[in-house]
Amino acid sequence: MTSTSPRSGCEPAPDGKRSGFELLDRSVQHWVWRRRWPSLRPVQERAVAPILAGDTDVIVTAATAGGKTEAAFLPICSALVAAGRRGTEDDGGVRALYVSPLKALINDQYQRLRDLCADLDIPVTPWHGDVAVNVKERLRSSPDGILLITPESLEALLVLNGSGAGRMFGALSHIVIDELHAFLGTNRGAQLRSLMARVEAAAGHRVARVGLSATLADLGGAAEYLRPGGGDRVVIVADEREGRQVRLQVRGYVGDLTEDRGAGAVSADVADHLYRTLRRGHNMVFANSRAGAEGYAALLAERAERDRIANPFLPHHGSLSAELRSRAEEHLKQRSTPATVVCTSTLELGIDVGWVDRVVQVGVPPDVAGLRQRLGRSGRGDDPARLLVYVTEQSRPRDPLGRLRTALVETVAIVDLLLRRWYEPPRLDSPDLSTLVQQILALVTQEHGTTAARLYRVLCSSGVFPGVDRDAFTALLRGMGGHGLLVQERGGLLLLGPEGERLVNHYSFYAAFTTVEEFEVVASGNRIGTIPVRPSLMAGTPLTFGGATWRVMEVDRTEARVLVEPASVGGPPPGFMGTESPVSDGVRARMREVYTSADSPAYLDEAARILLEESRSAFRDLGLHRSSAHAYEDGLCVFTWRGDVVIDTVCQLLRRYGVAASRAGCALLVSDATPERLAETAGRLLRDPRPEAVELAAEAQDRAVDRYDAYLPEALLNRAHAARALDVPGAFEVLAELADRTGV
Repeated sequence: MTSTSPRSGCEPAPDGKRSGFELLDRSVQHWVWRRRWPSLRPVQERAVAPILAGDTDVIVTAATAGGKTEAAFLPICSALVAAGRRGTEDDGGVRALYVSPLKALINDQYQRLRDLCADLDIPVTPWHGDVAVNVKERLRSSPDGILLITPESLEALLVLNGSGAGRMFGALSHIVIDELHAFLGTNRGAQLRSLMARVEAAAGHRVARVGLSATLADLGGAAEYLRPGGGDRVVIVADEREGRQVRLQVRGYVGDLTEDRGAGAVSADVADHLYRTLRRGHNMVFANSRAGAEGYAALLAERAERDRIANPFLPHHGSLSAELRSRAEEHLKQRSTPATVVCTSTLELGIDVGWVDRVVQVGVPPDVAGLRQRLGRSGRGDDPARLLVYVTEQSRPRDPLGRLRTALVETVAIVDLLLRRWYEPPRLDSPDLSTLVQQILALVTQEHGTTAARLYRVLCSSGVFPGVDRDAFTALLRGMGGHGLLVQERGGLLLLGPEGERLVNHYSFYAAFTTVEEFEVVASGNRIGTIPVRPSLMAGTPLTFGGATWRVMEVDRTEARVLVEPASVGGPPPGFMGTESPVSDGVRARMREVYTSADSPAYLDEAARILLEESRSAFRDLGLHRSSAHAYEDGLCVFTWRGDVVIDTVCQLLRRYGVAASRAGCALLVSDATPERLAETAGRLLRDPRPEAVELAAEAQDRAVDRYDAYLPEALLNRAHAARALDVPGAFEVLAELADRTGV
């Protein structure tokens, strides 16, 4: 042992067993010593043995910058080095597969893992749309080491390589899923769960799976997702230390959003305070839309130009080119000059941009889990995390929702739940039938034709798509055949039909989620990003993009290209669509507690405290402390304090009985109704036979939401919509409350 060895890292465990550090290969131990780590972190120490075993699935959960990457790859690299010494690598192939939701996160982890593997003779290869072709060809010709990839690129790799997938992954020992929570309950997550099964099928053996996350509300559900049918055997390694100190403030503003920059309205008052607060230091500002990120970046840049200082404000979102995103990330990493990146969720996940002084949220946070991820970007080491939240309310509201200051109260509810370490549980019971259509097409293409029995075994009986029995699967295959997606030969072999070939051959096939057609934005021959197609986009249109102002010179719809030139006068940013997620039951329940409480959170500034007092006064004036409903000239405004899915289901049930009902924010609006009529209708719904969710779904409009829903048979489309958008038990709980007239 050299003098630089960390003493605590190699001492025997108190029970006489070897410590995690001692189990690591000597070459990996030397890597730790060279970094002068005094010891492994607790999660790293405890993760070594189960991951090193190679036959155990593991979830590692710890705060952002809590050492999860090393917790996974120190033992994985030890296993790979040991396998090399035993001479078990003769056949070649990728040894470890790392899957990330973001290209930028892959770029970041590539740098970290390349440093770890430099002296271990383990090649590391990044693979996504921005990686050079020669890098990918080198791995195809001689697969080895660690592959870092997105789900979409992994899909393309399997489909395009076909029978070569066995050679690529035949020696695979581990699959690592980073930011596991980002996949749970999503189409992309269903695709990834299928990809893991298909990689194992190609490898011909079981492959250990490792999930990494900072935010998991349901560890049992996450474990079942990671290993369908075997979640109870997944080892959970959780950081049990107390959370770091948080310094936070929620700032309230009154006034209309004065600068309407396209799809994302922004506030000049908020921009003024942001500029004064963030012009120095290193910070991250999260907006809730790409247009909001562009709008605030532009306002802040204007203020920097006005004061004739170097502009420290740069936008960062998914439509910007890789070069511009990388520029913003590097700007934030450099400590020599001030830097503030105005971003969307693209920087919410674990991309290493160094520590930041403050994390800022502009507008109501998307949800508790998302705010937790964002907060994790601040407070590295022993420093407290710093969070600043801006909420703007109307100046003179007249409607009940405006008077209740719901934006501020929802923000307070989310912050309170964050401090209590409560996060929204994902819905993991959806059959994800749209994604199942995609995966059937992908597997048929990958294997150059296959049988229905094999498709069912790999995708359904394995638990990858839970709850899809043989009858439903047969109906799905017949429906796909009817749409020309599949054809069947006499011997039973399934092949792509004409429509299936058209879908698979389109560049967008590899993504399970719906994509919007976008045009390239080109300035002086350089691609600076992409924007959605808009009919209003034409020559002469001003545009704010990438933190700069442009004038559109030409819109080439044939080549899907927008040519721009610099302009001195800014215009609206592109009309990006936001990714608004449904508000949960937990947040709404906490909102009601905020209204009925007399406590004023210490983290509110004076303006926010006044707004909170106004919201509570309005709550009482509207009679909501006694009743759930407030009568207005056109009907009733009912506050159920339940999540969006429950309220939407109540609306559909009421409409069955001729009651015009809709959701507006956190309220249920019932037109042309009295409390007595609403109570009577709720009572009738309770007395009559309760409809099944699929029966209710059949009456819904716009059921074809997910990408391949249009190819589903009617019965399966109803089932998909019911799982995604309805909560019948929750809705009947609300109806029971409404049926009691004293509650209305």
